[in-house]
Amino acid sequence: MADFGEMFYGTLPEDTQDFRQVLAGIGRTIRDRAVAAGQRIGESGREAMALQNQAFADPRRPTRVTDEAALARLTDMIMGGPLGFAPAGIVAPSVARQFKMPTTLPSDENFAKAVQNTPGAQITNEGLLMRVQRSQKPEQAGEESVRTGVFYLPEGSTSAKYYKQSKSGETLYGGSENIAGETLYKNPIFVKGATGGKAPEAAYDQIIGKGAYEKMRSEVLKSYSFNANQSQKIEGIQGVLQKYNGLDSDDAYNMAYNIVTNSKSGNTLPYAVQENIVANAVRNAGYDAVLGYSKKKTGDPFLSEVFDVREAAYPTKQGGFRLREEFQSLLD
Repeated sequence: MADFGEMFYGTLPEDTQDFRQVLAGIGRTIRDRAVAAGQRIGESGREAMALQNQAFADPRRPTRVTDEAALARLTDMIMGGPLGFAPAGIVAPSVARQFKMPTTLPSDENFAKAVQNTPGAQITNEGLLMRVQRSQKPEQAGEESVRTGVFYLPEGSTSAKYYKQSKSGETLYGGSENIAGETLYKNPIFVKGATGGKAPEAAYDQIIGKGAYEKMRSEVLKSYSFNANQSQKIEGIQGVLQKYNGLDSDDAYNMAYNIVTNSKSGNTLPYAVQENIVANAVRNAGYDAVLGYSKKKTGDPFLSEVFDVREAAYPTKQGGFRLREEFQSLLD
């Protein structure tokens, strides 16, 4: 096992002073920032100290890792905490692990193969650990997602080029702000579907029944006319949201208003409504994300898209994210 030295919260035992001096230049800045963070976050700092003691429990070799699981949890605390290393606005694994929900990974034979063929993705006992990325407009950061979920690509995906801002500065989906980081999914629904809305469609049919998405989509498109003004669109979509999401009149109106006022380009309006309804169905079925997969020309599957239904707002580069109430309540 590796020796990591004085890289985490707190200090090593007093009888290792000489050894500490040797390691003075290793991880000093990280250690100092970690100590300061531990002081700021109270209980989290004490938990981190306990994890450090568990991870480095050999008094004769105080920098030898004795518990890799404890070290992994400690690393997550550092990566997801106030140390400046947090994934930019993405739900950190250290947060996802705290959700009081069962860990149930897909049993589909393509799932393990798809994860294996996706760089940055790993099956663990605690769920699917995965590095993801997205491109968005800078003004979206921290704003409410009208879809009540956030789309990501696996980090390094070749499809990312379709979501970058063009040289003219125009983009229908995606944007110039790039965000990437690691997260953990405990109970995703796994469906075949490339980028562009196919995965949510397949997920909805899998949950509700074959043909359910197309039926819902048809009602969304018929809820307002091509020449409808903003008020007419809001009224029509309000009714659809009441029917499919079970919202009362006021909540449905507020959601319809947000969707319409934030979906004025191209075909973003019907897709926003449809994916809002899909996200609601996915959460109600107990899932935390939609994992879409595609196949290479060789027939090998790989993860192609993620629709994270835990997030209420778009992530920020400063590390901010906001959970849906359904998931926030799982932390209490």
